[in-house]
Amino acid sequence: MRKPEFIVPVVTVFDEQGQVDLEANIQVWNGLIERGVDGILLHGSNGEFFTLSAAERTQLIEAAVAATRGKVKLIVGTGTNAVDETVALSNRALELGADAVMVITPFYFGLGHQGIVEYFCAVASQIEGDVMLYNFPVRTGNDIDADAVRQIVTRCPNVVGIKDTVTDMGHTRAIIETLADVAPEFIVYSGFDENFAHNGLAGGNGCIAALANIYPELTHAWAEALGSADWELVEKIQHVIDKLADVYTVAPLFVPAVKYAMSVRGLPVKPICRSTVLELTDDQKAQVEAILDNARQIIESQDLL
Repeated sequence: MRKPEFIVPVVTVFDEQGQVDLEANIQVWNGLIERGVDGILLHGSNGEFFTLSAAERTQLIEAAVAATRGKVKLIVGTGTNAVDETVALSNRALELGADAVMVITPFYFGLGHQGIVEYFCAVASQIEGDVMLYNFPVRTGNDIDADAVRQIVTRCPNVVGIKDTVTDMGHTRAIIETLADVAPEFIVYSGFDENFAHNGLAGGNGCIAALANIYPELTHAWAEALGSADWELVEKIQHVIDKLADVYTVAPLFVPAVKYAMSVRGLPVKPICRSTVLELTDDQKAQVEAILDNARQIIESQDLL
């Protein structure tokens, strides 16, 4: 089994006026690093990358490189619907010091199987560094299947991994098995917290998922337990993670709930988002607090941390 990792797809912290709060973002990154995350994904879906200007994305990349250098790996989401824009932002991120870039499939129009392959090859062939694919079909309408990954990696060896955000572990497992002979070092992360242990046991690398924003010390302990084959602890933490995942169902868009949960746990985050104008209601905040309290009680009663 590979060394399992739990990487955090960080939120973007905005101030009361909806502007990027650079200092608060840096404080959040430092807090997550101190609590044991294996790496940071900047500008993922949780970071509301699609609401940020190119200037804001670049400013945050520069700050994140400085905050993570020599501590944890930094992956930067750079995908857009335009090849030239994606290539330019990717090369800028790598030039600034990111360890890799992550490119999501184009969204809105369906591309078809070969269209997806050609898009990623057009992008990756112009990027001067490591590229990871980002598959999130429920949001983009485009799915990167195992054969598409095989074709892309065969043509573009700088494509070194994928974040597969699907609930079906069979989809992720097919990628792991297909790439085992083609590119033995190919990195496969799951995008849902609950799939972390299954991913590692199937031969993948772990997870990039949002609960690490809320309980980074717990996801770190989970990765350590899986890596050391402490199956009893793996099972116990799985139970807590499954309970914490209820935070995703509190509101139609889960990012405000994640941000509120982070603030309850002491991180300098306001539940302000650009991706929705709806604020959490008092009832929704109470639901988040109840989810966290339930998790805390389980963690303390079983001495998991």
